[in-house]
Amino acid sequence: DAMNVGDYNFSSLISSIQTDESRHAQIGEATLQVMMKHDKEKAQEIVDRMFWKAWRLFGVMTGISMDYYSPLKHRSMSFKEFMDEWIINQFMQNIESVGLDKPWFWDQFMYEQDHISHSLQMGIYFWRPTVWWKPVAGMGIEERQWLSEKYPDWEENYGPYWDTIIQNYQNGAVEKTLPETLPVLCSCCNLPICIPDAKTGKVEVKTITYEGQKKHFCSDPCQWIFERNPQRYAGQKTIVDRFLAGEVQPPTVPGLLNYMSLSEHEMGYDPENGAWALQYNKDKNLVI
Repeated sequence: DAMNVGDYNFSSLISSIQTDESRHAQIGEATLQVMMKHDKEKAQEIVDRMFWKAWRLFGVMTGISMDYYSPLKHRSMSFKEFMDEWIINQFMQNIESVGLDKPWFWDQFMYEQDHISHSLQMGIYFWRPTVWWKPVAGMGIEERQWLSEKYPDWEENYGPYWDTIIQNYQNGAVEKTLPETLPVLCSCCNLPICIPDAKTGKVEVKTITYEGQKKHFCSDPCQWIFERNPQRYAGQKTIVDRFLAGEVQPPTVPGLLNYMSLSEHEMGYDPENGAWALQYNKDKNLVI
């Protein structure tokens, strides 16, 4: 894909990374086979834990890029299609070949195929000043049609939220497309808690108290990872934890951006300044 858009340096970088990762993959399977002989339960736990953490990272980096950031003419498949073709089937074959079971959270993982890129895109776009890149909305009329074709429930689940953003842009209320507060961040993956739970279809914040401190999680797997080894994660404070502890002064969104050393020229903003929203009929935003 990088070659197709003329980014030859990134293409060379990816080729080098793939070569390294192919060696790592060969070592990984052999290591798993040895572990399986001595402690299958521990091997299963490690695979489950690292698969979920990789999934969270993959969703925010690759999912959003494929479904929103890539120009429409360069999209060969959706993130969900990519996962189904290149990740899910291959992963199942690999773990079955060494005698492992699929992760216990498989139902939640499969459910998130229809949600993770869209939920995180909305979170990042709304809180765009807190990132260091320029997040495009990826919400032109043709792009929205593409999303509805690839994800049949997209319009019902995410369309109304984007319609509100569109209306605010059209009414000149740009400030309403920007945050006045902070998101709730997961104490394990540190991502905004915005992905729905398969059991309820709603965003569910999982909260526990550990050593007198409340910890919030985006999902059962993230809570499970924390509780398996709480000492590893308990001392890690999210940016929101620091804010609530008084480490950010003044305790405002501008104060937080200054704490993060994000100047006006460095913080994220819509590179189109919402111009894409003017494509829509002002009287009826739902054009699909």
